[in-house]
Amino acid sequence: MTESAHPASAAPTASRLVSAMRGFVTGLLGLAYAFLIWNATFYLIEMAQAGISGYGWTVLLMPVIVPMIVFVVALLISRRRTFGVFVVVMLAGLGLSAVFWLDTLSFALRNGASLLG
Repeated sequence: MTESAHPASAAPTASRLVSAMRGFVTGLLGLAYAFLIWNATFYLIEMAQAGISGYGWTVLLMPVIVPMIVFVVALLISRRRTFGVFVVVMLAGLGLSAVFWLDTLSFALRNGASLLG
């Protein structure tokens, strides 16, 4: 083997490793986003059984939709960035989605009567 063959063969391996790590982190954080969506959907279904108004549907449907939008935007923003920036952007989006869900849940618990129809 020549010395010039090592860097050429090492570059695709490092690229594959970073790509695999990026895919793993995307899947793991995607599950966290899905957990938020699942919780918001479950709460919406529970409240819908009590009979919610149009305002209630709007308020309680937003935490189902917002994490999906935030996940896609975070992926689009960080797709060509370094791995560290990618992780930070995805975690920031997850934090934003979680805070939005908790704010909506707090509003629904304090003002439940305004959401019912």
